[in-house]
Amino acid sequence: MSKIVQESFGEAIIKTVADFARLDVPSVAELVANEFSHVGEQNLRQGLAETFYGARWIYKLGLALLVRDAEQMAHVRTQVMDYGAVCEGLLSDCLLHAINKNIMKGAKYRFKDISNLRSNINWNVQDKLAMISKQTFFWNIDVAKEEGMIDQSLQAGLHRMRLERNTVHVRARTHKAFVGTSKTLFNTTLATIKQTKAWRAANP
Repeated sequence: MSKIVQESFGEAIIKTVADFARLDVPSVAELVANEFSHVGEQNLRQGLAETFYGARWIYKLGLALLVRDAEQMAHVRTQVMDYGAVCEGLLSDCLLHAINKNIMKGAKYRFKDISNLRSNINWNVQDKLAMISKQTFFWNIDVAKEEGMIDQSLQAGLHRMRLERNTVHVRARTHKAFVGTSKTLFNTTLATIKQTKAWRAANP
């Protein structure tokens, strides 16, 4: 009898934590229909929604479990990677749309080395998706800024996110690199969603 009570108590605790983690977090279906409705590729739209949902769920789970120190670092590392992936995917989708529509206005997208405008990229290929997938987060950020897809403030925020993501590597990892970053990364991701959605609406 006591074993049954213990098992029931354990299940109740697990359910409570799980319910809290999901509370106020839009479902994947809701994210697909709303936040990521402007993403052109269906598989990418679904993937971005799942990744964003996962990052928010991990954040809420960390709150429920009152994680600290190494545990907090583990939770935030996941968010660093996922928020970075979402933002990079959004920028890449907008850039691919512009390249396919032949509405790119700047010069940087033509080069791999966008700082010195060297190493030409041949966009005259059938599989442009494969080509843009080879470009770096840095490239996506600065080309998107030049094309007016994001503003200067978001460009700076995305570069901070990019550098934060680099600290995930063990040799660059420090406690300070992760504490207090989750909210900032979340807000940067929301801004990226908002600005890329606005750009896509203006450039159908």
